[in-house]
Amino acid sequence: MARTGADLIVEALLAAGVRHLFSLSGNQILPVYDATIGRPLSIIHTRHEAAAVHMADAWGRLTEEPGVALVTAGPGHCNALSALYGALMAESPVVLLSGHAPAAQAGRGAFQEMDQVGAARPVTKAAWLARDAERLGEDIAAALEIARSGRPGPVHVSLPVDLLEARVSAPSRGAGPRQPAASEDLAGPMGAALALLARAKRPLILAGPAMARARRWAAVERLSALTGIPALPVESPRGINDPWLHAATNSLGRVDVVLLAGKRLDFALRFGEPPAFAHECRFIQIDAEAPAAPGGRVEVAMGGDPPLVLDRMAALAQERTWTHRAWGEEVRAARKSVPGEWESLRRSSTTPMHPLRVCAGIQPLLDQGAVLVVDGGEFGQWAQAGLEAEIRLINGPAGSIGSAIPMALGAKLAHPERQIVAVLGDGTFGFHGFELDTALRAGLPLVAVVGNDARWNAEHQLQLQHYGAERTVGCDLRLSRYDQLATALGGHGEFVEDPVDLDAALSRAVKSRAPACVNVVIDGVAAPAYRASGAAH
Repeated sequence: MARTGADLIVEALLAAGVRHLFSLSGNQILPVYDATIGRPLSIIHTRHEAAAVHMADAWGRLTEEPGVALVTAGPGHCNALSALYGALMAESPVVLLSGHAPAAQAGRGAFQEMDQVGAARPVTKAAWLARDAERLGEDIAAALEIARSGRPGPVHVSLPVDLLEARVSAPSRGAGPRQPAASEDLAGPMGAALALLARAKRPLILAGPAMARARRWAAVERLSALTGIPALPVESPRGINDPWLHAATNSLGRVDVVLLAGKRLDFALRFGEPPAFAHECRFIQIDAEAPAAPGGRVEVAMGGDPPLVLDRMAALAQERTWTHRAWGEEVRAARKSVPGEWESLRRSSTTPMHPLRVCAGIQPLLDQGAVLVVDGGEFGQWAQAGLEAEIRLINGPAGSIGSAIPMALGAKLAHPERQIVAVLGDGTFGFHGFELDTALRAGLPLVAVVGNDARWNAEHQLQLQHYGAERTVGCDLRLSRYDQLATALGGHGEFVEDPVDLDAALSRAVKSRAPACVNVVIDGVAAPAYRASGAAH
């Protein structure tokens, strides 16, 4: 049987270890579908193209290997773009392959012809149009390598359908994985950075989204353990006000030196300006894309792969004396601390339920090893504040919502042995609730816990804050029975209004071994906000 361009794509994916395509079918990608037949490359076909990218995003974050989404041209490609932005901001290795109008008809008004590369470029590390059927394997290998290297992120390749259908004679060619780029000679800036940190009274390491995961976070922890300098991840859309940080956020104004490990000095850090950080606070930056010279608030800049740079710093740090253990313990204790009134809220029997009472019901599942996926506005922030999990995915710095259910499916593929618990708001559920159908078809059980306050509550709270109660508008939802949608699709549904029924409902959802929705009526209270005094409400 003659080989086609689509065969080269599948062969390159398999050679790179890819085993799942997250996809929604369409005219221009059917040759790739055909090429997967009889090969160990499964297609998880979704109900919306954005969901395919969210699944690939979850896979990329959890495995540190690129998740691959495959969508069709034109509208299909455009549907995927918002999810690409989420992956970009979360620094997640994702490859989006989009079908494209035939190259032979370029510029003639072909069906669904558009500048897909131009549309994708602002939300990717790299984007290009494949131009040679014989080199499609190289296109795939390059996309995968760019997605995982340096600062991880999404990459897009548009695939003209006539190239996919073209007969090819060349063997499947793909570049082998590159070794991480060696850092430049950092002896000078690294020495300066270590000297700054050693002299500091209250130094801190802040890790960017990619550096807060698995292998990269291990490099952060090694330096932290050796020096006693506390380390915190910055991966929330609320940045340094991430409720998961608890009272540790109140320590930032006292910090005198900050080591940014793969983290930009951006909105999440309030650009390093007062009052978030003291005026005299100094910054050290390690980044694969750092400027060659320091500038602005950054006093020392080091380019290179952050985990490698941190390991070199740890080796050199052993030659110095470090006196930051007590400070480190203070910050770690603040991160774990919660206000005294939270315990009573976790046990409260009032209705509608406080979000912390819902968290109290979920926490035992996480203690047993369940993966936590969190998304949504105020309820999502309460979940981030009130739940602790060994493995956690949140919607990330983009501030977008809607990804929880598809990301939970990607998490289940990455960790098939673990229970998956998705915690999301009712507004969030509306984006991709029908991916429960995907879960059923793909045999991927999960428990989705919906905090239902019948409101776009994050926006409602902003309206209250900025305009007053008499000028709230456009935020009301219905107290909808999302649990019944799960049941109608063939899954399991629970509706909970009374706290006394919550634990049993969660238990039945887990035991169903089906995609389950536990729809919980909650009190629409504002998310916790820590103040300089250390109080939270």
